[in-house]
Amino acid sequence: MKPGDVVRNKNSETGQTGLFMGMRIFKGREHPDYTCAEVMWFDCTAPNGDIVSTIQTDLIEVVKEIV
Repeated sequence: MKPGDVVRNKNSETGQTGLFMGMRIFKGREHPDYTCAEVMWFDCTAPNGDIVSTIQTDLIEVVKEIV
């Protein structure tokens, strides 16, 4: 998966798709670092209103690679 790829949320009943932006690392203080994907969803925003949200990498799959 690389920035610009179109991805699908595997848990979405509606086939929610978005643009993969990259990986984000949350630095842990008491726990190990956590890495997840950042996606700009085409049809919704994050609960806080942002157009880019994070999701576990194993919950998305590439549907169209950008060459």
